[in-house]
Amino acid sequence: MLTVPTATLERNAAGIPFSGEFDDIYHSAAGGLAQARHVFLEGNHLAERWRGRDAFVILETGFGIGLNFLAAWSAWRADGARPRRLHFISVEHRPFARVDLVAALAPIEELQPLARALAAVWPEPLAGFHRLHFDNGKVILTLMFGDACTMLPQLVATADAFFLDGFAPARNPAIWSPEVVRELGRLAAPDATLATWTVAGGVRSALADAGFRIDRRPGFGSKREMLAGRREAQPRGTVRRARHALVIGAGLAGTLVAERLASRDWAVDLVDARSERSVPAVGLLRPIVNLRDAVNAQASRSAFLYALQHYRALLHDGYHLQWDRCGVLQLAADEDEAARFDAIVRSQGFPSSFLQFADSARAADIAGHAVRGPGWWFPQGAWVAPASLATASIARAGGNVRHLMPRDVQRIEREGHVWRALDSDDRVIAESATLVVANAADAARLLPQARLRLASVRGQVSYLPPSAQRSLDVIVSGTGYVAPLEGGGHVVGASYHHEDFDGSVRVADHCENLARADAMLPGFTAGLVAEELGGWTGYRTTVPDRLPIFGATAIDGVHVATGLGSRGLLWAPLGAELLASQLEDEPQPLSRDLSGALSPQRFLS
Repeated sequence: MLTVPTATLERNAAGIPFSGEFDDIYHSAAGGLAQARHVFLEGNHLAERWRGRDAFVILETGFGIGLNFLAAWSAWRADGARPRRLHFISVEHRPFARVDLVAALAPIEELQPLARALAAVWPEPLAGFHRLHFDNGKVILTLMFGDACTMLPQLVATADAFFLDGFAPARNPAIWSPEVVRELGRLAAPDATLATWTVAGGVRSALADAGFRIDRRPGFGSKREMLAGRREAQPRGTVRRARHALVIGAGLAGTLVAERLASRDWAVDLVDARSERSVPAVGLLRPIVNLRDAVNAQASRSAFLYALQHYRALLHDGYHLQWDRCGVLQLAADEDEAARFDAIVRSQGFPSSFLQFADSARAADIAGHAVRGPGWWFPQGAWVAPASLATASIARAGGNVRHLMPRDVQRIEREGHVWRALDSDDRVIAESATLVVANAADAARLLPQARLRLASVRGQVSYLPPSAQRSLDVIVSGTGYVAPLEGGGHVVGASYHHEDFDGSVRVADHCENLARADAMLPGFTAGLVAEELGGWTGYRTTVPDRLPIFGATAIDGVHVATGLGSRGLLWAPLGAELLASQLEDEPQPLSRDLSGALSPQRFLS
């Protein structure tokens, strides 16, 4: 199953949130917020330790009702000397459903504005990493849904403070096990601190073995004592590069990388051979699902949920993004595939808000049109207008991004620690110690030593004019796709031609697209003449393993963002966040295994 079990909200006789499974309370009867502040905030001396920092990272074992996160966020907001960014990472094996989380936090009036913000983006109980942004991206919550013994070894981060807040060791020994505590030691910064309400001898011994010096301190409420500790280790040698990057390529990958770096106060030189990029009117957003839940499906699930949050945030922050979560209906090709679709949904246990199986009748009801058969229904699937996404991303990045266009990069060279992009006359376009190559398939030419395996595949979409005879408010996909356009009409796509470098819009491809649409939605294209249709032609950059490429190469200072294939709107937001997190040496938004699967260094083995 790909979901984790949710907690059941109960209350004891005093009205305190209580777990019947672990026979323990979620916070002290003397006050949950006061406990969080005394034990975890003051126990880690947060106000003193995070003062003036660029970033501060807190790692918590046991998210519970989120009280410690909200208390830390509230303290960060109130502190004029706060760090520029606060990362809060928490692992939780039994998360609450959104409705129960809201109910559990409702009595704490002081935190209600923050609690509502958390509830608005609270994820479904899907196992894995979930990254959530608050306060214009300055507060970053990374939730790991799953068992701590499994999740913590997959975490790439360096923590400055630990909130150890699992249920009592006698009731939930796994969260206090030596294996978990050893992972805390691995993740700890040299001067990391910890705090916990428990004083159990086994916990003290395990923490001491992991390199923490442990002290007893006055406890809270009925607890006379608590524990606090500090990591005693040699500082790690790190080299901090200037916050400046040269990004080659202003397509979807390069633009979003520039925006994610700008959100971290980086200056970016964005270079592209064209002053304006031609893009299709809309593209679709849905995750990948398969029987084995292979790496591409796992990564796409995180990418899909992150993309939804990213696009919502752009609108919430006032940027004009054209998109619609109208849902995506993916039709099976035949009866065998329909049976497989049904089996996958039944066996993998997706929440209904993420994926449902729709039989032929329901699929037709969803589409509002005759369909060829059953399929998958992604209720949160969406279409996005790529041009509006580029505009919104650049607007959000503001003055941190310098646009150098049209400037065609013919080659790159290194001078000392600096990478230079040069034009056909060997003139330097821009230079930086940090280079991000995001120019689609041309990345392989600029970086032959990276051995990137990229190909360009031609694709053409067709634009169908508005007509009362063609009503479709959702996206239908399968052998191609049909999506509504914001101003009326529909887009149908897309052809898929290897080794075809004709950039014109062809009637033959319109015919192919009309046939695709009619195969999925019988009669949908009746009366249309291919020669009268408008369209768009472009090129996908594909990779043999069908995974995008985001991350550092084996070449010092060089990073890659490319290989989005036909799923750029899915992969680009999370890939850009991953690359920016790596460059900032921040906690990563993906597990170690999944970020490795996207790394350009996978081609070197």
